[in-house]
Amino acid sequence: MVGRVVAVHLMKMWHSFVSYMASHFYALKMRPVSGFDPSGFMFMLAFVCLVVGLLLAVFDKRSQRRLSTYLDNKKLTRLSTVGKLVASTAIDHSARQGFIAEMLSFNYLSRLSFSILVFGITSYLNALAAVVAGWRTPNVVILTMAKDDSGEKTLPDLGHDLFKAVMTLLYGDTDYIDWFDLPDEFIAFVGSIIAVLFLVHPRRLLILRRFTMIYAWINFLRAFCVAVTSLPDASPMCISQFDSRKGAYKSLPIFPKAFHRAFKVLIRPSHHITCGDMIFSGHTVFLVLCALTVTTYCAKAELNTPFTRAHPWVLTLVKTATVIGSTLGAFAIVGTRLHYTLDVLIAIYVTIQTWYTYHWLSEDNRWGIRIISWLEHDRRVVSIDHNAYRMARRSGSFNSLNKQE
Repeated sequence: MVGRVVAVHLMKMWHSFVSYMASHFYALKMRPVSGFDPSGFMFMLAFVCLVVGLLLAVFDKRSQRRLSTYLDNKKLTRLSTVGKLVASTAIDHSARQGFIAEMLSFNYLSRLSFSILVFGITSYLNALAAVVAGWRTPNVVILTMAKDDSGEKTLPDLGHDLFKAVMTLLYGDTDYIDWFDLPDEFIAFVGSIIAVLFLVHPRRLLILRRFTMIYAWINFLRAFCVAVTSLPDASPMCISQFDSRKGAYKSLPIFPKAFHRAFKVLIRPSHHITCGDMIFSGHTVFLVLCALTVTTYCAKAELNTPFTRAHPWVLTLVKTATVIGSTLGAFAIVGTRLHYTLDVLIAIYVTIQTWYTYHWLSEDNRWGIRIISWLEHDRRVVSIDHNAYRMARRSGSFNSLNKQE
């Protein structure tokens, strides 16, 4: 009876997880706006990694160099010889991939948990600002020089004008790309590459920690920019809200309903769209972060493992595919009128500057910023990262690794 109840709960959890992933990566075709929230997805991915690490740390508080020693030192009489051999081989392989037991220490995971906590808070603030912007989106009427209604509802934009000229030339009467979830397709593409990179890279936890901290700061900046100034939305769907019942909520009080709606936007963005959150583009931020991640950590100096030494073309392929996907995604954001061109350009500038500034401080914290020192300059944490990468650079069997040491 108990087993059946547990099975039912597990099935419900699985269906909820599948529904969550589907709501991010497979938004309905021809949606009027994007159905993907990069911040929410990255928070869930990072949170899952943290929970797994904490659970492993709780059940194994010792600090073995390799996880295989955990299995060897336990008298697991219930495991068959074949099962124990398979498990030991799998864990030895993970050790050679740089996943060492010290990574499961609370000293190491505390940095990751802090970055994820800050990232979660700023992601919610970003969603809250986007929700408030939806209430405050102005309904503008752009006049001609003769003070007649021009019929335009969006601000003049060079990128929109260029896409309008191209689409009119190709299709005759189309002003923009009407495949509205096209940016999500590119985000799903580059996001999948980043997810695989997190799994296989020897410095996976370091990359995840830095990625979430940088993303957290950019989310905070975006929440501030979105909240202080509301521009007329470029999306045709958001514009149509002023002429339908869908925009009736704009006449109602913003708070306290906005707090709950922001949470729903964060976890189920395809079910709760936002309007008015223009400056700057959060989708572009995610695309640029993915491109910067692969160009920084898929270099030979950062991913010098037996596999990459045998197949060096893989690094070039991954970097090229991600950069091309991110570039096309940025064009799709403008082409579908998800954002103005200005939003995309500001997002690119802010993301690049934040990325390189953080990595510069992680190498040389000359200003003595305490949070950077705690995250990046703790001797034990630096040693763990170094040992994990040193382990992954080696090749051969577990016995050969013992001989090398």
